[in-house]
Amino acid sequence: MNAPLQLVAPVRAVCFDWGGTLMSEAGPEDTPMGRWPQVHAVPGAAACLAELAGLVPLCVATNASVSGRASIERALDRVGFLGHFADIFCYTELGVRKDDPAFWRSVSERLGVPLTALAMVGDSLEQDCLAPRRFGVQGVWFDPSGKGLPRGSDVPRVQHLVDFAHAVTSVVARSG
Repeated sequence: MNAPLQLVAPVRAVCFDWGGTLMSEAGPEDTPMGRWPQVHAVPGAAACLAELAGLVPLCVATNASVSGRASIERALDRVGFLGHFADIFCYTELGVRKDDPAFWRSVSERLGVPLTALAMVGDSLEQDCLAPRRFGVQGVWFDPSGKGLPRGSDVPRVQHLVDFAHAVTSVVARSG
């Protein structure tokens, strides 16, 4: 059994990965998600967003290369999520991925929030957790399958998105 996730610093903005974290990736890989016949939210995403609504700015941070901002917005709108997000940071606009410090400098500058006050959650251990952590962002791995990490690893992880929301709520309340 894992201990509850604890973020270590005050959080002033939250970034979510898009595909596999907020939205199901079950669809044609060569077509922008906004044009898929059906789109689906990942279980627990709606409850997580509802808990964080109005607490801090919420953003999408994605390496998506087939879907640009317009398609991302369309897909988010189709599941009722678009109104939750203050901004969308995507590879197709920034020209860099989440494992590049320029990606996170752009996020920090546009939001006016230091890197250490950003929390990022996503289903890619490397791109959504480890890479952002190298640049000072509080990266959290979303591990819905519960496969976990090797013994002794200190990577923060959640199996349910609502647990991430609880951790953010807790650290914002402590710093507030």
